[in-house]
Amino acid sequence: MARASFEYDEVGNTFYYVLVSFYALILVPVTYFLFPTGKEEETKVDERECQCYGCVDKLKVKEANKPWRRTKKFLRIGFLVLAWLIFALIVKKVSEIEVVSEEYDPYTILGLDQGAPTAKVKKAYHELSKKMHPDRGGDSVMFDKIAKAYQALTDNESKENWEKYGNPDGPTATTFGIALPKWLVSKEYGVWVLAFYGLIFMIILPVVVGIWWYNSIKFNADKVLMDTTQLFYYFLHKTPKMEINRMIMVLSGSFEFWRQYNKEIVERETDDVELPRLMRQLPALGENKKERPLCLAYALKARILIHCHLSRIPLDSAFLQVDQRYVLARVIRLIEEMISMSQQITFYTQTKITLETMENLMKLQPMFVQGLWPKNSPLLQLPHLTEFNLNHLRKQKVYLCSDLAAMESEKRRAALKVLSDAQYRDVLVVLTSMPRLSIDTTVVVEGEDDSHEITAGCYVTLQVKLTRSSLLDPRAANLEDQRMKNEFEDDSDKSDSENEDKVNDFEEIPEPEEKKNKRKPWEKVRHQKKKGTSKKKKQQAKKAASASAAGTSDPAKPENDDEERENIDEEESVTCSDEESSRGDGSDVEEADWEPANKKNVFETKSHKTHTVHCPYYPGEKYEWWWVTLSMVDKKYGRRLASQIVSCKTLIDEQTVELKFLAPDHKGFYNYQLAVRSDSYMDGDYCKDLKMEVKEAKEIVLPKYEDTEDEEEVQADSSDEEYTEGDDSEED
Repeated sequence: MARASFEYDEVGNTFYYVLVSFYALILVPVTYFLFPTGKEEETKVDERECQCYGCVDKLKVKEANKPWRRTKKFLRIGFLVLAWLIFALIVKKVSEIEVVSEEYDPYTILGLDQGAPTAKVKKAYHELSKKMHPDRGGDSVMFDKIAKAYQALTDNESKENWEKYGNPDGPTATTFGIALPKWLVSKEYGVWVLAFYGLIFMIILPVVVGIWWYNSIKFNADKVLMDTTQLFYYFLHKTPKMEINRMIMVLSGSFEFWRQYNKEIVERETDDVELPRLMRQLPALGENKKERPLCLAYALKARILIHCHLSRIPLDSAFLQVDQRYVLARVIRLIEEMISMSQQITFYTQTKITLETMENLMKLQPMFVQGLWPKNSPLLQLPHLTEFNLNHLRKQKVYLCSDLAAMESEKRRAALKVLSDAQYRDVLVVLTSMPRLSIDTTVVVEGEDDSHEITAGCYVTLQVKLTRSSLLDPRAANLEDQRMKNEFEDDSDKSDSENEDKVNDFEEIPEPEEKKNKRKPWEKVRHQKKKGTSKKKKQQAKKAASASAAGTSDPAKPENDDEERENIDEEESVTCSDEESSRGDGSDVEEADWEPANKKNVFETKSHKTHTVHCPYYPGEKYEWWWVTLSMVDKKYGRRLASQIVSCKTLIDEQTVELKFLAPDHKGFYNYQLAVRSDSYMDGDYCKDLKMEVKEAKEIVLPKYEDTEDEEEVQADSSDEEYTEGDDSEED
């Protein structure tokens, strides 16, 4: 059998087919991602939002970045047009390629029609052979073809080979073309091609991977430099009790602000002239301290820019404004890293960071977002309010934004009569965007028979349900903008319809719950006496749990419903047949162990884009996030952190957060304090006192299995067969 042969593309035709295929595979997805959507993101002034000076200035900064967006858009369009032009040229070249497929046809060579008789074949052969004979000046190649065609039509074997294989000589070698130019493997260019491969795979690729790896190992999962993390660890370990000014000094020493670690930092000669002017206006900078790296120039500059932001001192230099925006854009992430480091030190080392230090760290975030010190009034978060307005509001006992929102509309307008109608409307808009939380708590002990009974040393889960609402009802604000009012009404209608759906769903819950609570055919039922005692124990435990865990009156209703359902289920189980009751009394616990503790989607992800925050002094857009902490209140040791601090970044209307902690080792009553702190507003902290009763841990009774009669007989037989060397010696 003929062997296959491989040939490179000498002409270059097949290479263009491969080139256009791979080029299209790359060009189509690139066009999809780079093609402009046609929706121009124009920053329009929304009359329904706050129109204070800070918000308008932020819009101007966004507009200033627009030319870069337009330039990028034009570059993308130009790149795509050029790429598609190249693709069109390649397609044009491919369309001009003529594909010649030659099939051997002896009738065509002899100049006959298909299926001509043998007589005509012989006649045509004689005529053409005389004309093409080499001795008579004919073409020798054509003469060979004529002879071969005549043989293929007259010789039986040759004709059979032609009909079967398409060739009178029989099967030939199959030729496969390689869609690469032949010059790639030629002696002239083979060395250069090999050098090109070596350059890509042995130099460029390792260098690119090495640069990427070297830059990636500098940062942790939260995009913070590892050296900065070590710096925070050092200072937190050195001073477990840290004040706010000290924290700002440590933050300013972050290596993200040092050009030696971050090439984006720009060091200017004008800083030596402009920064000393600002230092005269800022007390408590700590510029005379010699503690490295807090005394270095980059740390001092970052500290000056931070103090100017918190003191709301305007910067005259445009370069310093750019530097200040760069610092503030990264401070929130650095504070989160400090909070994470403080928890790691507290839970995994012998050094214990005080709870006051962690609370001060959580206070830093709203300070940077609103541009205020802790001593400033929270009312300064509202637009157009100054110290003059604060003095007048203090006389009316208005100290917080919630106090202003709780006032009647006429009294509120009278208290802010200095403001114009447009300015007063901005205040109302911000008050309607600020949050108000309601907190409900539920204590659950997973994996236990009674999930509401807390025993010594058990693993407790505190479920915190956060419900958000507006600080000021938009419909009660009497806003002049009718469009805004209609928008709020539409949103309220949607929320009402959703609440109705939720109510309907809640009404439909009892049917599947009853089905779930019905006894399975394989389920074993306890005896009637034991069921009665367990019923009393469960009711007592329910009462103790509801009395110990301080919560609102709303969560008590579901607990009573659960008790009624359990009572119904117990009565049904008591009236079961004796045959089912004789099967045993331990399958309830086994069945409960098989049920999943938390029926929720582990892979469910929610967007961190929640409600926007009014923060005219913060350079970027900020969303409402929350910190949830649980601390134990002890008269002897003070307040201690009981569980890990949990961040809630997905609260829009309602969200449940779980705090897991170990119960104390001794029984008794213990006081806890639950705190929910906002990272965006100065007066957005909520605290709730909890009282939990811890009971003695239950003794673990190991199951004892009784041997059956067959097993006893087997053991008796095996004991008779067993003997020792001492027994044999005594018999002798």
